[in-house]
Amino acid sequence: MSPTPIRNIPVNNDLPINSIHVISQHWGLILALLAFIIWNALLIFAHLKKNTGFQYTDLELTALAMGGWPLPALLFSFIILFLSAFIPAGFILVIAAAIILSSGWLAVRTIWENTSAWALAPVLIFLLFAFLRLGFVANLLMPLYFDSAEHYRIIQELLAIGNEANRTWPTTSYYHLGYHAIIAALTIITSAEPSQIMLLFGQLILAAIPLPIYFLIHRATFSRSAAILGVTLAAFGWFMPAHAVNWGKYPALLSLSLIQFAFGIAILKKRWMFALTALAAMLIHTRSMILLVMLGAAWFLSFAWEKQDRNKRIISFGLTVTLLGLLIVLVFRNQILSPILDPYLIWVTLLTGLLAAAVFQAFPHLVIFPILAILFMLAGIFIPVTSSLTLLDRPLVEMVLFLPLAFLGGLGSVRLPKFATSILAVLIIVNAWMTISFAPSKCCQLVSQDDSTALNWMERHIPKDAVIAIAGVDLNVNAFGRPMRGAGIDAGIWIKPLTKNETLALPNTTDFASTEAHDLLCRNGVTHIYVGERPQSFSPDFAEMVPEWYETIFSLPKTHIVKVLNCGK
Repeated sequence: MSPTPIRNIPVNNDLPINSIHVISQHWGLILALLAFIIWNALLIFAHLKKNTGFQYTDLELTALAMGGWPLPALLFSFIILFLSAFIPAGFILVIAAAIILSSGWLAVRTIWENTSAWALAPVLIFLLFAFLRLGFVANLLMPLYFDSAEHYRIIQELLAIGNEANRTWPTTSYYHLGYHAIIAALTIITSAEPSQIMLLFGQLILAAIPLPIYFLIHRATFSRSAAILGVTLAAFGWFMPAHAVNWGKYPALLSLSLIQFAFGIAILKKRWMFALTALAAMLIHTRSMILLVMLGAAWFLSFAWEKQDRNKRIISFGLTVTLLGLLIVLVFRNQILSPILDPYLIWVTLLTGLLAAAVFQAFPHLVIFPILAILFMLAGIFIPVTSSLTLLDRPLVEMVLFLPLAFLGGLGSVRLPKFATSILAVLIIVNAWMTISFAPSKCCQLVSQDDSTALNWMERHIPKDAVIAIAGVDLNVNAFGRPMRGAGIDAGIWIKPLTKNETLALPNTTDFASTEAHDLLCRNGVTHIYVGERPQSFSPDFAEMVPEWYETIFSLPKTHIVKVLNCGK
């Protein structure tokens, strides 16, 4: 579901200007989304503060809470969606405001007298990261890639549940409904366009992801500088997970915060909260449960390994490294899977390995743990579940490998002088600024201004019973199994979510001038063909070649809508 990233030398000099532009254009919605995240993080922090005593610092607990905020957000969203089916929107706003204000007041009262100013540090860092990430959406009309169109469709179906004539389940299969519920609830509360919420909220999700790893590294090392380096690596070490926004992987990104939070809660030994977090993570992204099981298995096996005698440890460590090396070679030599390694074939990864090796004797099981986690993740892409699915897919593994690597790097820096750790953090940030683009990738921008104009025209002029042919390709993201058929490659993928017209994906190489293609269109009841602006879209020349079969009814320089004629003849 993800193309190989296009790696050009980035130019990020206009990023601050773009961020300021986005904030000036959408300041009200951005403030609402920030307040929503911080309010939920406050609830988690207050709960942790009340139930953990004084053995954890406020800085640790706030950083962890910035990973746990989706948990109350999900509960709140389900409540809002349930009420929306029976209560008018105006009353829902009153109820939502009452819930937010009362719970926020109780949380503040709980922590007011015994909370230090350090509790604000992760929130301020989150706001800084948010500012840097918001510039990404400056020139975007719609969320990126074909996944986003399906997210939008499901969100619209959830919003329509309140309509008695349209109370249908939004999807025939499980598809990350936790994320969609949150966006739908935010749409009800803010009255904003769901696509705009998706764009802005996605960047705020991304800004929060690096923070919880502070808690995990600080608990392991009791070193603030090591934990800060881990956060720096998670935020800027590699072009993942930020690049995944280009693929519309919002549910997976949201689940990454909860996965870290779940591990932190396990350290705190809060069983019920861990169970709720695991359930919430699964509702937001199904495969997050698989990742949690893999991380848990890696954690317990690392402890078991440490308890073995010296000879067994050497043999098992050698076997682990050998298997990991073999998997890396298999991935590297597989054309479908090799993009997994693209973000990590840089000096930052080598640095994390060297740092981890330097502290191996001091923290043996903590070094083995992320190595085993990486081993299990890479193995997961080779384990078939069905004829078309593997345990993990390529995009998810590519997205999540930064977490064990950032943990290794932060852990490994514990023996460095503080000034050396600070220099490394600065180098990592400078490297990100110079080599990683903070702008959208051209690979995944399916909707141009002409496309947007064409889609708006279709919504007003195309009959609702019309069937539109759109361009698609077969896409394979698994080591085994069948490829995904008819994945959208231009703005045509947005026709069904926006206009409610049915679509039929056809190969983008279809020769519409042939009798076979025209017969295929007629057999499937296709009334129109969408020709988008993307290079992979249908070629528009066919309408002029056979005017008795096709008529162009809307035309811009690179976007066309063609009507199918003479199907009954």
